[in-house]
Amino acid sequence: MLLKINNKIIIKNNKLIKNILINGFYCKIKRCGNMNKDYIINNYKFEKLSEKHDLSRFDCGNNDLNDFIKNDALNQQEDNLSATKVVICDGEIIGFFSLLSDSIELKKIRDEKTKKSIKIHLPRVKKAPAIKIGRFAIDKKYSNKGIGSNIMEHILLNILELTADVGMRFVLIEAYAKAYNFYVKNNKFLNLKKDDMKLEKLDKIIERNPQHTFYLYHDIKKLKV
Repeated sequence: MLLKINNKIIIKNNKLIKNILINGFYCKIKRCGNMNKDYIINNYKFEKLSEKHDLSRFDCGNNDLNDFIKNDALNQQEDNLSATKVVICDGEIIGFFSLLSDSIELKKIRDEKTKKSIKIHLPRVKKAPAIKIGRFAIDKKYSNKGIGSNIMEHILLNILELTADVGMRFVLIEAYAKAYNFYVKNNKFLNLKKDDMKLEKLDKIIERNPQHTFYLYHDIKKLKV
């Protein structure tokens, strides 16, 4: 797309140009169409979900997740069952995530050194405190572009900041089979040991039941600021 003002090209190939001088006035001109990856990564923000947010156009391509954010998230938040934040860029909701408290059985942790370290401080406890990402989704217009991994990185860093006031050691998530690689390969989550054999047939599971879930975890102590 080309926009000409006074015979000069102002916008080319849908790139955003700010503060263009037109007839002596500076105007902010936004490109048409969907926002690109770099623009979103540099400008998105988190906002706590409220009634003011228009979710009518949000579509992540998953009916369960769409139904949650549009019909259940606010009610659960009001009942203190989970807290949901929307990811916004230029007024458009491009994603969301919800958080709630949880725990994980120590016997499910893969790393023996980590388990021993926790048991030293909590010798009689069989579970470790955790926070769970109950839901996470990106609008399908912006999926598979690297935006989701950037947002997940910031979610994890936000969780890391919470540990200054609340004790928690792990981040948990129940991931759909088709999203397994996103969490494990892209974002360094670990699967439970009991699922190792099942994951050898991950491709077949995705083909037969893409919404099959795997329990994953991330050690907060290993997050880097």
